[in-house]
Amino acid sequence: MDLFRTLPPARAPLAVPRLRRLLAAQIPADLADWLDLVALGTLLAYSWQEGPTALAFLMLAISLPYVVLGPAIGVVVDRADLRVLLVASNVFRALATAAFAIAPDLPILLTLVALKSSVDAVFTPAKQAAIPLLTPPDRLMAANGLSHTINQTTKVAGPALGGALMIAVEPTVVFFLNAGLSLVAAFLVLGLPSALRPLPDKSERAGFRSELRQGITHIRSRPVLATAILAMTIGFLVMFLYDGLIALLVKEVGYPSSMFGTAIAVLGAGGVVGALLLGQFGERRDPLVLMAFAGITSGILVATIGHVGRNDISMPLQLFLTTLFAVRIACAGLFVPYRTVLQRETPANLLGRVSAIGEAAIALATLAGPPLGAFLANEAGIASPFLLGGYLTALLGLVLLAVRHRIGQPDLK
Repeated sequence: MDLFRTLPPARAPLAVPRLRRLLAAQIPADLADWLDLVALGTLLAYSWQEGPTALAFLMLAISLPYVVLGPAIGVVVDRADLRVLLVASNVFRALATAAFAIAPDLPILLTLVALKSSVDAVFTPAKQAAIPLLTPPDRLMAANGLSHTINQTTKVAGPALGGALMIAVEPTVVFFLNAGLSLVAAFLVLGLPSALRPLPDKSERAGFRSELRQGITHIRSRPVLATAILAMTIGFLVMFLYDGLIALLVKEVGYPSSMFGTAIAVLGAGGVVGALLLGQFGERRDPLVLMAFAGITSGILVATIGHVGRNDISMPLQLFLTTLFAVRIACAGLFVPYRTVLQRETPANLLGRVSAIGEAAIALATLAGPPLGAFLANEAGIASPFLLGGYLTALLGLVLLAVRHRIGQPDLK
């Protein structure tokens, strides 16, 4: 505990051995996800010579299980031992990923991808439910900041490593490597204690539908929680209007094509820095206010990038990359406080359901955003999704700030 108190706030959760083990398990688990995405894309586009339709169905297979199964999975998470779920989900992820290597055709491959994504839909809320049980209450923001740091780091390292591996080996080899990474994650979470929280007795259960409604009722009864989920859902919808169009904007502005990879790396680095800053300085601050200012700041910066893309203003390449870096720093102010709100505003016996409902809403938004952004780009130019998305994000931040003053103070313990 002395070590816990002497470490900088952003690193203090690492002094808790059980939390450190959970975060360590997230590294291979998240890395395997990003490597999978690269290998699947390479398999479809190059080995199987599939076109845009197959890639669109791939993204549906990845995202739809979160939407369709997520809320029901949340009930399972709240009923079961978290260690069992974390171990089992990684083992089944390994089996599904290994099966990608022997899939004979597209329908079977997409079925396997959907199965793996269904297991991922278990791992995510189980991890979110475990974090507050392993973290001192006054370090939740730092713990979520470290978790987001891992996600952003693997988001950059995974595709880069995957791209390098694709030069040397076939996608099937990468699938077996990813299966091994999932087994490593399963081994790490196996060291967590069982019975992290009291589980309901079978006689105390209200029935599957009733328990699902309890999660929805809880969200409705907590204005801070409901506001955070709604804000993140809208934020993801708006963000995904432009998120996949960075490469086209770089081309439109006239920067060299080699800068696309640099831009992605800069975005990832900004997310890491933003998460660490929040862990260091954000613990005692109102999460909704942090989300509001993050929306305003990131929205203005994204809109500025849109104006560059429309040639309203000119921007040297170095300043453009700096702006992208700042965008992701600001965006971390949406992601990290959001998860902290979920954990502070929800009792342990409901956290699986509430997290899964939030993940389902966000997944639905991420499905709707890209086609809307593509339509907008085709109709009004590549800069238009950045302009609309940026200004809508800034407006969302302003509305969130106004709403914040109308509801009670959250628990900042």
